[in-house]
Amino acid sequence: MDSTKSFTPTGFITRSIRHGQGQKLYQVYVPSGYTPERGWPVILFLHGAGEGGDDALLPTEYQLGSAIRRNPGHFPGLVVFPQIRRRSVWTTTDVRFALKVLAHARSDYSIDPDRIYLTGVSSGARAAWTALSLSPKRFAAALIVCGYVRCPRRTGVPVPTAPPLVAEGDDEFLNLLATRIRDVPVWIFHGDADPVFPVADARNIAALLQEQGGVVRYTELAGFGHDVWDVAYYSEAVADWLFSQFRVH
Repeated sequence: MDSTKSFTPTGFITRSIRHGQGQKLYQVYVPSGYTPERGWPVILFLHGAGEGGDDALLPTEYQLGSAIRRNPGHFPGLVVFPQIRRRSVWTTTDVRFALKVLAHARSDYSIDPDRIYLTGVSSGARAAWTALSLSPKRFAAALIVCGYVRCPRRTGVPVPTAPPLVAEGDDEFLNLLATRIRDVPVWIFHGDADPVFPVADARNIAALLQEQGGVVRYTELAGFGHDVWDVAYYSEAVADWLFSQFRVH
């Protein structure tokens, strides 16, 4: 057994991974009671545009990290928090880096390969759709919070966004995407008054996944804008749903 598994600190742990010519920091949440003698579930969390930087801390302070600190008992597994550059949005290269960070964490912790989960918020949710499209067989389930697949942000909203995963009007590729990821259970959260990423895109991808035979839940929050993450991440029912999923072989 790897010597790093003989004694494992718990809580939020700062780790580093080689990236380019140097090292890049990320964080791993390790639940109390962790032991390497069995495989543990793990969540890969992709943060929003406001949590970029190089400290590895900001992605853990809000949204999922805040929910863990508030109710750690709801999260009986590890959580991996990669971080992209400050004042930037996720690119496909960044998503591939996040998957590399996940693999790095798997080399140091005992992970159940059938209970690897994915979640993202805002531009990180768009990145989560990208990660699903790149590696759908890797994940047992995904939680998508106020993200988008192909809609642009509304004019005048000062939030940086990456190009849509699917170009407007490209229905053929959108159908191929839905077919590719339909075996992964997905739960989508979106506010019906979201001023950043209009709700129509979330409705559309949820309906399309259903048409393709996908396992999808869709929660639309009446009167909510962009900030629906506390509803999703603070919900014990959502956490229970996520941790109850197992990868389909």
